[in-house]
Amino acid sequence: MAELLRIAGYSAVGLTIPTGLMRERAAFVNRVFHEAGLETALRVDLSPTSRMDLLRLLRRFRNNHDIVAAKCINTRVATVACRDRRVDIVYFDPMNKSARFSHPLANLLRGAVEFNLVSMLNKPEALPEVMKQCTIAREHNVSVAISSGCNHPELVRSPLQIHALASTMGLSEPQALAGVSSTPLAIIEHNLAHRSPHFVEEGVRIVQPKVH
Repeated sequence: MAELLRIAGYSAVGLTIPTGLMRERAAFVNRVFHEAGLETALRVDLSPTSRMDLLRLLRRFRNNHDIVAAKCINTRVATVACRDRRVDIVYFDPMNKSARFSHPLANLLRGAVEFNLVSMLNKPEALPEVMKQCTIAREHNVSVAISSGCNHPELVRSPLQIHALASTMGLSEPQALAGVSSTPLAIIEHNLAHRSPHFVEEGVRIVQPKVH
């Protein structure tokens, strides 16, 4: 899969590694992608069941990952996840009627909303809801992250293919293009800066004195 991703045109990938996986195995997976010529970003997918559960998971995992995504399984979780700056990406299962990406949530969103290519291809019945969510994202011009969600080599698609599909789903051209390029990169760079020993708080950093 790593080799196919490189051939498809990717320079970096987000790896969702189970949180219980031994460090040695996680390091091995990471090394496989590096040896294929790909930069990697460690991602964690949270599936909180309540507001308190989300806050607990954020305290536990936020500082150890480059990307933090939250699956919104109900409206309460979605409201908190959209407002919390520690959540980089929110995701809504198009088949889940208990939580739908809506205009009020788009107004609250501080991170990016994710659209998963695999869910679009494998569940044709979900397409109307995905298109509705894309339309809301376009109308509010929110940040969008478009992921392949691939867990098998046969599901690998190039960035251009993903961009084209997202455009047909209702996203604007700039959103669709940024969704496979600048938006994910900006999330990673922002979080790496926050984890730097020179970071104090938003807008405040320690500057090393110049030696003459």
